[in-house]
Amino acid sequence: MGLVTQTSAELPLLGAYEVSFSLNRFVKFIGPGLLMSIAYVDPGNLESDLQVGANAGYSLLWVLLWCTVLGYVIQMQAAKLGVVTRRHLAEHCRQQFSPVLRYFLWVMAEIAIICSDIQEVIGSAIALLLLSRGAIPLWAGVLLSVSISFLLLLVERWGVTKLEALFGVLISVMVCSFAVMFYEAHVPLGAVAEGFLKPSIPRPAIGQAVALVGSLIMPHNIYLHSALVQTRALRHDDEAHKKEALVYYGLESALSLLVSVFINMFVTCVFAAGFYGKALQDIGLENAGQYLGEAYGPAMVYVWALGLLAAGQSSTMTGAYTGQFVMTGYLQLKVRDL
Repeated sequence: MGLVTQTSAELPLLGAYEVSFSLNRFVKFIGPGLLMSIAYVDPGNLESDLQVGANAGYSLLWVLLWCTVLGYVIQMQAAKLGVVTRRHLAEHCRQQFSPVLRYFLWVMAEIAIICSDIQEVIGSAIALLLLSRGAIPLWAGVLLSVSISFLLLLVERWGVTKLEALFGVLISVMVCSFAVMFYEAHVPLGAVAEGFLKPSIPRPAIGQAVALVGSLIMPHNIYLHSALVQTRALRHDDEAHKKEALVYYGLESALSLLVSVFINMFVTCVFAAGFYGKALQDIGLENAGQYLGEAYGPAMVYVWALGLLAAGQSSTMTGAYTGQFVMTGYLQLKVRDL
């Protein structure tokens, strides 16, 4: 599978600079933010969401919102780095640091990606287990998930915009699945509004709040975003065009992260409505389907599994994609096209 190594002639050209906002022009920038936002809705995030809902109710929704806002600020710094310098973070680290520190940072970044991917792959395997009614065991689901992810990444051979469109479809599946769950759970909207507008952290929920922050802010996502913004070639490499690109990338990133807030909110609220205040054993991805089936009926299990599968597959793909950028930037090694 290839990397974003096309020449400027092969990349989508963005045309002449325009002062006023143009919807047609904005559409050309849509894509990098979609891939970046996947890190905010991966199975690790979903597990934090359901645990927050089951153990803290709606009280930590404001943490979810403001962590995402903080994430937006960080992601825009990554976008600025890529647009202004036309190099991504790993390339800058290779240029600025000594070989020893460079290799250390590379190893740490790859370990972070691998650790994140473990939960993402297992999340997909759990979804396949639920969708197949146990016919696909967990170990087979892991192998199948990894294989499907690499096969789907081959879509990039038809252009990076096609790959971005695939991620858009997977995000749409998550939105639809979890929105259906939200509707069926009859979530009290007043409690949701209070959770967003009234900051508070109950003492028993401190652990969930910390886990929520840790699941949303993922440092290796900076490598990804600083590279993805270079998939649009400016016709003129001047300050005006770069400022315009950052405006559109900023809007696209904001909208993508807003969607991620809704996805996380849906999951948190469903488990808050169904399980908060009840004496449950430890709840996580492995038994969430069972609890949902008991509370809302067997159909809800399949809706949950479908959304979880979309989250797992998309995040596994972005993890592999990020690892390639990290490797090429630090080591100048490139994966040959298949």
